[in-house]
Amino acid sequence: MDESKQAQLPDEANMMSKTGEFEQDLKKPEPSLNASYEVCYTDEGVYLEITREQGEGEPLRQECVLFDLCRRGIEGLNVDILQLSLRRKDIRIRLGGPQMQKPADSDVVVIVTSNGMTAGMMMLPPIQTGSEKTAEEVLERIKAECEITFGLDEQIVRNTIENKDFYKYIEIAHGKPAQKGKDGEVVFTFSAVRSYAPEILPDGSADYKSLKLFERVSEGDVVATVLPAEDGIEGMTVKGVSIPAQRGKEKKLPKGRNVKASEDGKSLIAEKSGRVDFIKGRVEVSDVYNVLDDVDMGVGNVVFDGDVVIGGSVISGLSIEATGNIEVRGYVEGATLKAGKDIVLRNGMQGMSHGKLEAGGNVVARFIERATITAQGSVFADYIVHCLIVASDSVVLKGKWGKLLGGVIRAGKEITAKTIGSPGNDQTQIELGILPEERARYTKLDAERGQIKAQLNRIQNITRMPPSNDISPDRLAMRQKLIEASAQLEEQYDTIVREMEALKEVLDTSSEARVNATKAVYPNVRIQIDSGFLTTKTMIEFATFRCVNGQIIFTACEKSGR
Repeated sequence: MDESKQAQLPDEANMMSKTGEFEQDLKKPEPSLNASYEVCYTDEGVYLEITREQGEGEPLRQECVLFDLCRRGIEGLNVDILQLSLRRKDIRIRLGGPQMQKPADSDVVVIVTSNGMTAGMMMLPPIQTGSEKTAEEVLERIKAECEITFGLDEQIVRNTIENKDFYKYIEIAHGKPAQKGKDGEVVFTFSAVRSYAPEILPDGSADYKSLKLFERVSEGDVVATVLPAEDGIEGMTVKGVSIPAQRGKEKKLPKGRNVKASEDGKSLIAEKSGRVDFIKGRVEVSDVYNVLDDVDMGVGNVVFDGDVVIGGSVISGLSIEATGNIEVRGYVEGATLKAGKDIVLRNGMQGMSHGKLEAGGNVVARFIERATITAQGSVFADYIVHCLIVASDSVVLKGKWGKLLGGVIRAGKEITAKTIGSPGNDQTQIELGILPEERARYTKLDAERGQIKAQLNRIQNITRMPPSNDISPDRLAMRQKLIEASAQLEEQYDTIVREMEALKEVLDTSSEARVNATKAVYPNVRIQIDSGFLTTKTMIEFATFRCVNGQIIFTACEKSGR
């Protein structure tokens, strides 16, 4: 039995080898072959026999075939039927009855693309005793009859005639496309685009004190200049027809608050001294309110239409509200800061569990502890401990620590840190993907729906039984009010359900949101991305988390450790 098996092994090996060779043959690409045709004169009639293209070969050019057949003087040729057969991609087409082939001189087919930007030709050979055209005769026909006057490569035409490259389509002329003029441009005299990420020092720490986020201008300074659009360059078709060029698009001065246009309308000038910014497509100069020292009980709450700069710290219990930016060069305790733009804490914040930051732009701080942060942009810090963070864009922990520990962190796009959680398994909750406001809105609507449903149930329990004949007028009036209230509640209920359904579609949509941990994610970190959930049970090192088909997966970290 063993000998029999051994005897079969060489045959099996050969079969496997042949199978492998067969599979390799199947994987070989199909050879490229251009389409071709032949006109056959037979006792049954005249036939057009076509070989279709293969692989990347060029298809048959019907214009060339029709021209060739018409010059042959084939009796009984029906052009309409021929075109129909070519469209059907027939490979053998009857052109006429039995007849003798007639002599014909060599000729050239010239084809111009519909946009007039390219012309090509195909040389057709003489038939029987027909004469052969010279290069000069062909060029004369191309120029005079076909009107190809621009971009013609005469040498290609001559080479084709001399080499007798018959039945080969060759491009012989190219037009010149029109070039659109350069668009107008706004040139700023300040840094219109700024990076909120701090510079990393040689020791690995982040320099949050030297952030260059704001620039000052004086009254009368030019803050932006607009450069005019330029005319385009005309184009030309191969037949010498000019193609008009489109002028570049003019730029408007991005005029915002406290700036004015110059007399010539080409520049923006600051109307007052202050801080210059490029916000939502407009240049504006903001007033600046300076507090040289701490904001304490001697200063009180600050409310200002513009930017606020605090030279010292902000103590607990006080608030600062500004329509522009807020900058604090000291520390912030359990205070409330609300800014229409950015909030920058050169040091950091110990919120004592009741401090709040609300920014219409970004929040930048060296550290944030035990505070509630809401930012329409992103949050940048070296470390964040036990905070509630809601950022429409991203949360980026960058610096010596790069630590995110405890609390609830919600972001629309991305969370990046060196470490998330702690060795002590402090619970840290991360939510990404759908905008936090939409998720919070869905939760709120769900609670309201439950409350309205409970009210409806109570009213229906009262009104579902028909009233008795001896019911008093007061109770009848009360019953009618309950019925009207029920109708209003049902309308509210339906509105909430419709909004929840729309939000549910958004919440179920997958995004490109991700969590990056350049060192480690510790146990007891709950990660929610879109509709996917994951709670880490062990430490996961150097990983990027994302949601794929409703499941949280992680791969090697896509961010560097610096």
